[in-house]
Amino acid sequence: MKPSGMAVDKEKTISTETVYRGHVVNLRVDMVEMPSGRQATREVVEHDECVAVVPVDERGNILLVRQYRYAPGKELLEIPAGGIDEGEDAVTAVKREMGEETGFSPKTVERMGGFYSSPGFCTEYLHLFLATDLVPNRLEAEDTESIQVMKVRPEELEGLIASEKICDSKSIAGIFTYLRRLESKAS
Repeated sequence: MKPSGMAVDKEKTISTETVYRGHVVNLRVDMVEMPSGRQATREVVEHDECVAVVPVDERGNILLVRQYRYAPGKELLEIPAGGIDEGEDAVTAVKREMGEETGFSPKTVERMGGFYSSPGFCTEYLHLFLATDLVPNRLEAEDTESIQVMKVRPEELEGLIASEKICDSKSIAGIFTYLRRLESKAS
């Protein structure tokens, strides 16, 4: 469930032009009128909603995936994530992505919230989930052949973020949400 907009003075769209249509994203350029009457240009990357998952095994380890990411040009250590396919709900997407990226399927999936990945220019909204009661269930996917699954203890996570070994926003948001959840259950 995406959050609804808050009541604020909005910018009014005067015109919109799609300048690129791709397989993963579209790019549009909008001319807007601000509440002051001034006009401005907004470049917007359109991207479908996605899921991001904090998978926890029976020993309390968090499963992370190491994979090469072309845009930054390096391997990143991340929580599993991916798009919600047409006709698929978010929980089904979690189970599919878990199988494709980790080789496990969760019996229990709990929503922990959600967030926009980069709201200054992108429409992508990520639904954040906790996945537990993991059972082996390998689903093969074309683009996941080079993914390595790593099991990490919760107490190691903040150090991996501080050292920038985990450096993508969805993983940081998901991990800190999970760690705060653990803290609140412990107190």
